[in-house]
Amino acid sequence: MRYLHWYVIVLFLLVLAYDLVVWGGAARLPDVGPRLLGSARQESPLVYLYMFAGGALDQAVPALDQWGQQHAAAALSDGFERIKQDPAVAMDLVFSQTWNSHHAMLKFCHWAAAALAVLSLVFWLRRPKKVSLIGGRRR
Repeated sequence: MRYLHWYVIVLFLLVLAYDLVVWGGAARLPDVGPRLLGSARQESPLVYLYMFAGGALDQAVPALDQWGQQHAAAALSDGFERIKQDPAVAMDLVFSQTWNSHHAMLKFCHWAAAALAVLSLVFWLRRPKKVSLIGGRRR
């Protein structure tokens, strides 16, 4: 219990890193990336933030870009045709149904990051403080 706040913070950072890398990779997918980015800009500011910041991260580290694009393609491939037909509904499609386990993980991490950010703050504020019972006065 003493270090619980650190576990929550580390879990938040892991989920946030996953979101940044995968959504950044989704924005860089060859055919549907710009359509997803446009839809996120209008409908989902949090996803747009993940795509924008994750895109910069993915450009800086090519291995993360490749990994993110692979996971984004695996998660969203079932909706590619519908997204190409009507890009305005891309975010509605992504969050309205679950296509596969990768997609379920993407949706879970999207919401988990926000919840873990709040929990991290609460646990940090309520962390055990060091109490010194024997403290000498300095003269």
